[in-house]
Amino acid sequence: MDCLGWRLQGFRPTEWDYRVYEERAYDILVSPRGRAAILHGGLLWRLALEILGSDAIGRAVQGPSEGVFEYTEVVKPRHGPAYYDDALTPEEIDIVCGTYKIADSGHKTPVYWSWWPRPAQWKSSGLNMGYWTKFDEEWFQERLASIRRGTSTPMTASLWKALRFHKGSIRIRYAVDNESTKFLSDVLLRALA
Repeated sequence: MDCLGWRLQGFRPTEWDYRVYEERAYDILVSPRGRAAILHGGLLWRLALEILGSDAIGRAVQGPSEGVFEYTEVVKPRHGPAYYDDALTPEEIDIVCGTYKIADSGHKTPVYWSWWPRPAQWKSSGLNMGYWTKFDEEWFQERLASIRRGTSTPMTASLWKALRFHKGSIRIRYAVDNESTKFLSDVLLRALA
C-alpha cells in the first residue's frame, strides 16, 4: 500500500486513525531500512524518534542493511567509488508522514492529506533551518498534543504550505546547505587524494 489508504471526501479522522498511523509507521521504522528516516534528518528524524522511542538512538549507527541495494541512496563523489546507504521509498515516507489519499470528485488526481508535512512541504515550510531548532521542537510538541487531544486533523499540501513562519529562513537554509556541500566535498576530496 502506498500510503495509509484511500478515504472518501468528508473523511473525519479519529484518535483511532492516528493510532493506526503510528502502528504503520512503526512497522516501517523498525525495519532494517527504517534507519534511513533517522539519517534523513528534519521532520522524518523527529517522527522516528517519537515513534521508536529510545530504540531509535542506536539505529543510525548500525550501518546499511543487508538489502541496501534493493532501495538505496547513492552518493557519488567527484573522485573515488560511490557510497550506498539505505533509503525509504516514497510510499514508506508517505506512511511515516501519515498520508491519506482523498477521493475528491473535483480533482483528476487524489488530494493528499497528512498528519505531518511531507518532506517537500517541510523543506519549504520556513521551519526547516537545516537543523532541528527549539522552535521546531515547540511546534512539534504543540502539534502532537493537539492531535492527541483530537483538535488537529490531517492537512492538505496547500495548508502545509502555509507553514512559513520565518520568511528569511529558506534563504538561510539554502546558504547553509550550499556551504555544507562545499565543505563536505572538499573534505571528501582531501580524504580520497
